[in-house]
Amino acid sequence: MKSISLLALAALASTASAQTRVTLYGLVDVYVARFSGAPSGVNATHTPVKRLESGGMTTSRWGVRGTEELGDGLSAGFELSSFLRVDGGQVGRSDAVGAVAADPFWSREASVNIADKQLGRIRLGNFSTPMFSASLGNNAFLSSTAFSPLNVVTFIGGPLTGGSGWTNQVGYDSPTWDGISFTASVSAAEGQGGRNSSAGVYYEEGPWKASAIWQSVKKNPLTFADGTSPNNTKAWQLAASYDLKAVKVFAHAGVIQNDGTEVTSVAVKYKIWELSASVPMGRGSFLVAYAKRKTDDTVAPVAATVFGGNKKREVYSAGYDHFISKRTDLYAVVMHDSTVTSTLPGPGRLVDASATNFGVGIRQSF
Repeated sequence: MKSISLLALAALASTASAQTRVTLYGLVDVYVARFSGAPSGVNATHTPVKRLESGGMTTSRWGVRGTEELGDGLSAGFELSSFLRVDGGQVGRSDAVGAVAADPFWSREASVNIADKQLGRIRLGNFSTPMFSASLGNNAFLSSTAFSPLNVVTFIGGPLTGGSGWTNQVGYDSPTWDGISFTASVSAAEGQGGRNSSAGVYYEEGPWKASAIWQSVKKNPLTFADGTSPNNTKAWQLAASYDLKAVKVFAHAGVIQNDGTEVTSVAVKYKIWELSASVPMGRGSFLVAYAKRKTDDTVAPVAATVFGGNKKREVYSAGYDHFISKRTDLYAVVMHDSTVTSTLPGPGRLVDASATNFGVGIRQSF
């Protein structure tokens, strides 16, 4: 009887695995660095700090995803993914920040989807925004939130609100027709103020890749995954890249409109530019990038000791990423960060600050 039961379980497991593919995956990234300032930039009294951090080139994470083939080109799937802070062993990217709670356990992604090869894919749950996904996939430093100038001036300590992913989200991704596809999503308000919405168009053909993304954020944050600011913002971003084989070049242009809150409205427009390149060298790539965020509008002055570049911020990065195997790489990056901040006691006083940061790290995926 015991042998029959074991055979029955083996047959059941074999049938299940044939119908559903489940994958456990993850990435661990740790680096040592000498950094001045905060994610929002350097201030007038910055002091260099030596530290060991998680997520230099890619934010550390782990997750599980599965896909079930339903036949006739139809499939269903799910994904659950969590951020990790390898340096301290904590879950998520941050603890509570003021009134904003820490990252939930599955804050990177918690979604279910159904897809048809002819009609496209619908996703439900918590997952990355189209603008965040387009930015990460289309600059020389890719998903780095520590060293990528584009990601630093746009998402990390920047005026864009809503975080990198939206909860309570319904998203649609179209099939690709002659290199062109589009996406659209909406995040229900559910007591967090207004709703969020986004739309985008992508083109990829041969060495060319381009995207145009728009988004509107009106939800107030509950957790760090929602961002830390309740400001309503609208943003658009144009991106393009071209692979010359000897070098791959990237460019971005965008605008972030900060409208403040329903209680305290403002009207500050930030312009963003980015240029970067990736040059294959040996078993790795030499990476270089520059990004700038600037506003000509009047911004509220802050204390000179506050981190940030609310008038202008420029970031330069250069580094080398060397793969010692298919899944493991070593990297070294130098980043120069500079800000111009309107400070107290009056809005006419501008203070410059700058710092040169560097880090070396190791990244391994599974």
